[in-house]
Amino acid sequence: MSETGQGYMTIGIMFLVTIILGLALVWVNIERVDLAYELKILERELQEKQDQHSKLQVELHYLLAPATLRDRAEKAGLQPPRRDQIRSMQ
Repeated sequence: MSETGQGYMTIGIMFLVTIILGLALVWVNIERVDLAYELKILERELQEKQDQHSKLQVELHYLLAPATLRDRAEKAGLQPPRRDQIRSMQ
């Protein structure tokens, strides 16, 4: 093979490698953008779940408050036990 043919072959191989590396770089950037979007969605979902958890904690504390329990018991017709209804275990 002549030097000119070998030079063209080297340039062709370098061109092919450059194209492959360029495509790999584009693919990596597309994957990075996709992951960034997915991360944003997951962060938003996490924030919504944390907000919901906080609201449920407030509601739990409200429902378990002695005054709330007393009011609900009275509405349900419950009364404090009489002495003869209390059993002690020894």
